[in-house]
Amino acid sequence: MNIISNDRMTKVISVVLAVMFGVLLISLVVDAATTISGTTITLENAETISNGTNGTVTIGADVLKLVGTASTSAIRVGDEADVPVIDGLVDGYCTIAAIDVSAATTTYALCTGATGVISGDKVFVQATSSLPVSTIITAASSTATAGTINLRFHALAGAETIAANTVSVWFWAVR
Repeated sequence: MNIISNDRMTKVISVVLAVMFGVLLISLVVDAATTISGTTITLENAETISNGTNGTVTIGADVLKLVGTASTSAIRVGDEADVPVIDGLVDGYCTIAAIDVSAATTTYALCTGATGVISGDKVFVQATSSLPVSTIITAASSTATAGTINLRFHALAGAETIAANTVSVWFWAVR
């Protein structure tokens, strides 16, 4: 019997070589993972990804970059038991309409163009150099209208007139 012309032996050798090649390829692809044990993956530079409890994944690294979009999930920052959830985070700037601000009264203005801000967001603002020096922002909140922030102004002395679309405000909004 000639081993080379035996179809059955050729198939067996082909399968064995294919399996060996597959195992080699897989071991090269997962070379970045140096240790996989139970619920923990340890990467080349000692970073870890673990799932000690159902539903919680812990990543141990000095720098973490999240790339992509998670529309049905939330982020918790910190390891305390009752850390608040961050369901969304947006930033940018918006522009206010014309207003007259005086020290004697509270003046409100809508800051439009705040893309991504929705009702219920916690809003943090910072005035830009376009805000008159003697004017301060004393409060900020999201509104029922998406993309709009309500700002409360106060003049430190006298009165200030702010022309339409001349003042922009930087914002962060968290939901």
